[in-house]
Amino acid sequence: MKKILWLVFILALGLGTARAAFEDWQVGIRPSGMSGAYTAVADDIDAVRWNPAGLSSLDSWQASVYAKRLWGVAGLTNQTATIGRSFGQWGGAAISAQQVGCDLETDQAVTLSHGFDLNRQLAFGYNFNFYRLWQERFGSAMTMGIDIGLLAKVYRSWRIGCFGHNLNHPSLGKLYQYDLPSGVSIGLSYIPFSGVLASVEAGKDAGRITRYKVGSEYDLWQDKLALRAGILNEGQLTLYSMGLGVKARGILVGYAFEGGHQALAGTHQFALGYKW
Repeated sequence: MKKILWLVFILALGLGTARAAFEDWQVGIRPSGMSGAYTAVADDIDAVRWNPAGLSSLDSWQASVYAKRLWGVAGLTNQTATIGRSFGQWGGAAISAQQVGCDLETDQAVTLSHGFDLNRQLAFGYNFNFYRLWQERFGSAMTMGIDIGLLAKVYRSWRIGCFGHNLNHPSLGKLYQYDLPSGVSIGLSYIPFSGVLASVEAGKDAGRITRYKVGSEYDLWQDKLALRAGILNEGQLTLYSMGLGVKARGILVGYAFEGGHQALAGTHQFALGYKW
C-alpha cells in the first residue's frame, strides 16, 4: 500500500502542482485560508514563513501547531510547530520546526526568525533556515537558506510587503545537485474599516511562472470568529481556499481548505495556537 501511495505522489509531481522537496515550507492556517496572499499582512506568528518583518508586531508570547494531509493522500503529511515572543524595542523572534513527507522521503526544516522596526513605517526581518532531506534509498543531506522580508505602512490602512525566500539559492547533494525552491513575493494589503482585510500578491519562484493571489478576511464576531477566502492563479491553474479562525481565552483554533485542482483532492488543514 505504501508503494502505491508513493506512486501516486510521483505521478502528482508530473501534474505540475505537487510538492518537490521543501516546496511545502510556507504554511499557516490564516495564510492558507487567504490563498497565501499574506506577505503584506504578516502580523502574527505565521509571519515566520511569509514575511519575518511582521514579527515586529508581536506583543506577547505566541505558539502554534499545524497539521495537514497533502491532497488527501494517506501518509503524506505536513507537521509544523512554531513559538515566538516580543522583545520590546528589539522586535519579535521565533523558532519553527517542520516535517513534511512520508515513509520514503522526509523534509525537515528548523527556522530561526527575527523581525524589528526600522522606524514607525518600516519593519525588517530575516530567517535562517536549516534543511535536512532524507530519502530511504539515497540517505540524507543538509543545507541552509536565508530569507529577508520588508513590511511598510504606506498610507493610512495600506501596507506593502516584500519577501525573498532562500536568496542564497541553497542546494542539496554531491553527485547530483538539487536546488531548493527560491523566489520573491510582493504584496499589498488594505483595511477599509475595522474587521475587514483585503490582500493581493504576486510571487515568482526560480524556474516557474508568476503566481497571483487574492485573499480576504472578515471578523464576524468581535475578533473572536474570522472567516477567510482566497484565489490563487498560476498559469492555467486556478485554486481556491476558504477557512475560519476562532479565538477564546487566548486559545486559537483554525481550519482551512484548499481545492480546485482537477486531478488532486482538496487539502484539509488544522491549527491550534495559544497567546499569552
